[in-house]
Amino acid sequence: MVWRRTLRSLAALAAATGVALTGAPAQAQSRSSQEQQKAELVAQLGGRYEGPQQAYVARVGERVAAAAGRPAQCRFTLVNSEVVNAFAAPPGCDVYVTRGLLAILNSEDELAAVLGHEVGHVAANHSGRRQQRSLFTGLGALAVGVLTGSSELAQVASQVGQLNVLSYSRNQEFEADSLGLRYLAQTGYAPDALADLLRALQAEDTLENRLRGREDAKTTPVWGRTHPLTADRITRAVDLARRSGPPGPPERRDEFLSALDGLIYGDDPDQGFVDGRRFAHPQLGIAFEAPPGFILTNTPRAVKIEGPQGSSLAAEFSAGRAAGDLETYAQDVLRRMAGQTPVRAYPSERTRMNGVEAVVLPAVASTRSGQVEVTIAAYALGDRAFHFAALSPAGRSPGFDPLIGSFRRLSAEEARALRPRRIEVVTVGAGDTAESLARRMAFEDLRRERFELINGLQPGEPVRPGQRVKLVTSGRR
Repeated sequence: MVWRRTLRSLAALAAATGVALTGAPAQAQSRSSQEQQKAELVAQLGGRYEGPQQAYVARVGERVAAAAGRPAQCRFTLVNSEVVNAFAAPPGCDVYVTRGLLAILNSEDELAAVLGHEVGHVAANHSGRRQQRSLFTGLGALAVGVLTGSSELAQVASQVGQLNVLSYSRNQEFEADSLGLRYLAQTGYAPDALADLLRALQAEDTLENRLRGREDAKTTPVWGRTHPLTADRITRAVDLARRSGPPGPPERRDEFLSALDGLIYGDDPDQGFVDGRRFAHPQLGIAFEAPPGFILTNTPRAVKIEGPQGSSLAAEFSAGRAAGDLETYAQDVLRRMAGQTPVRAYPSERTRMNGVEAVVLPAVASTRSGQVEVTIAAYALGDRAFHFAALSPAGRSPGFDPLIGSFRRLSAEEARALRPRRIEVVTVGAGDTAESLARRMAFEDLRRERFELINGLQPGEPVRPGQRVKLVTSGRR
């Protein structure tokens, strides 16, 4: 199951119930090929997150796997991604949890509920009985389909590869919930942890929409389409827990919080930092800023850029090697994007932006729904090139001009000031309140709401002296 947000209309990093590795059917592949593809999957999602949190996830997972009758048969991997997500990748029993999901959990019981649900999918062999489809097929699927409704440009070549997902049915989700609750009971975890988790996921989605200015959005997030996270599912989880026995105390909460202390929250420095409309990468020494209303989403391979709601503007920022002329580089990007789609390129413009050599290559792609404007803006810094690949309805490409013109070098002082946010576990003091603790969070907006979310608190719920809570701070380690 993909527990939480994908990247909204861009659908990057997949809100998936599970991941079907690309290539030949699993039964026809060699074991080494399967292992290589799974390794590529983990790399594409940000890589394995090393450290004590990885060992902790594996230890809890093994307890759950033993309860499912699969001792020493499953592998549990913590993925270095801020996206709130968990899934099982067939064949075999490989379960993946992102650090983004781990950050919003509040007890070992809830972690066991996540892992038990995924092991339940494996135990019930849902991977052999679900529908395979692609959610991550490049800029065409990420943007042009949104712009035009056309399926033709869904064939546009991806800058970062293709990620297929498998969609579980409603009954399969219910079955995995039931099996997961059974494993919780057998291992002594609180059976009501699954319902608590589902509520937290709904709260996280609500806050994410607020942060993105999408509070009144009517679209269903992709995880909701592939995994129904509905009120009746939560009600069902509550009922199943009640029939399993009395609600258990929040056991292992302290141990869980201790394990989370120091976990990176949000962007990893190796992937650069998104701060509102701004992106900066201290290691590459670059930065840019999107216009008001735009939304940036960082991924391990690219930055996804979504225009203001209703604007139908979408783009991707990525990098490559400037092996030759920068204009040739821009043309190569356009060619890889277009694939078999008819595209007419116009003369490129050579210029300098903020002291950086640049080439802007405009083009038009033809679809059944009409023309789509494509703009490639490439920049050269030494032997490395960077580029925006932007798509818009006909006549709307100037909306990207401020974005394209904002690319610049990052100063050494700016680079040194960029530090990752981390989870810090603190004990509530006698004079502390939720509001005073929230003010210590390393955010500029919605601090109280973010504090309540990561600590599983209801809006306005107070904290008590001696209680351990999570903060998100910067500057540690």
